Amino acid sequence: MSLWYGDIKNLSNEKVAMLFLNKYAIGKIDQGVIQTAVEKAYQLVLSQLYNMPDRMHVEDRENTLLLMPCFSEKFFATKLVSVFPEARQHGQPAVNGVMVLSDNVSGQPLAIMDGAAITAQRTGAVGGLGVKLLTADSIQTAGIMGAGVQGLSQARYLLFNRNIKTLYIYDLSNKAAMGMINTLKKEFADLEYVAAKTPGQLVSNSKVIIAATTSKTPLFESSPDNILGKTFISIGSFRPDMQEFPHIVIESADDIFVDTMFAAKESGDIANPLKDNVIQKGEIKEFAGLLGKNEIFENRTIFFKSVGMALFDLTVASAVYQLAMEKKLGQKLDF
Repeated sequence: MSLWYGDIKNLSNEKVAMLFLNKYAIGKIDQGVIQTAVEKAYQLVLSQLYNMPDRMHVEDRENTLLLMPCFSEKFFATKLVSVFPEARQHGQPAVNGVMVLSDNVSGQPLAIMDGAAITAQRTGAVGGLGVKLLTADSIQTAGIMGAGVQGLSQARYLLFNRNIKTLYIYDLSNKAAMGMINTLKKEFADLEYVAAKTPGQLVSNSKVIIAATTSKTPLFESSPDNILGKTFISIGSFRPDMQEFPHIVIESADDIFVDTMFAAKESGDIANPLKDNVIQKGEIKEFAGLLGKNEIFENRTIFFKSVGMALFDLTVASAVYQLAMEKKLGQKLDF
């Protein structure tokens, strides 16, 4: 069975029960299925066979509400997601949300899903695909900054794509870093794990560095010598007042990629270097252009910024829905 949304039959003449998928059901979907769905999203970017309005941002103090719709020929999806950075201080996840997948012929809702779980999986897969296409197969060291839900997902997809020998984890809370290490040890026992004392220690010892934080100031300072020949992936900064990496990273980069050009105005990791004339907009490339090219990035300095897009949610939710129906996952709800 092809895990692609074009294979669902026309539902306009029949009433179907809506499927409810919680984080446990979504967690049963293979990582390869999720990453393939993200790659399909990039293929749609190239073909332009989708309709994705700009997402709506509503800000309340430090908190953000995002409304993210997207349409394809067969489906449309809408994700409502909240980002409350301070929630972690109260033992709660920073990201929560709801995803609704509907038939784009009849308008019938097909599934309602845990939006935070979809976000964690698809964003992890975006980072994982970045690792797959932007790093050498031979890399043995990596670092994750941020030990929250997204940091854990980034680590899982990193290890899905590369045989890392030593993984460095940094978080402002050493307890959180150790908790993430203990979780990963149960799944990936044959690694050396290091709870980095500083971001600088992590950067110095890692060949690929992935940041999954909501930091408003760069996480570290560095000289160019400590940057060159490495791959930097910024996942967390999604507002202009957020910036995970210092200017020296993007200034030193041989190649700069974004998942969507919307990142140039949405994320401080791109918007601030542009404003300060550290880089020019013409230097920024869309990640989708890498598909099928087999470019080699060994010994190059790479910067990849992902702010995410609703198209990722649509393709991942579609693949998850189809596999869930096949494997009888989740719970059916009658309206």
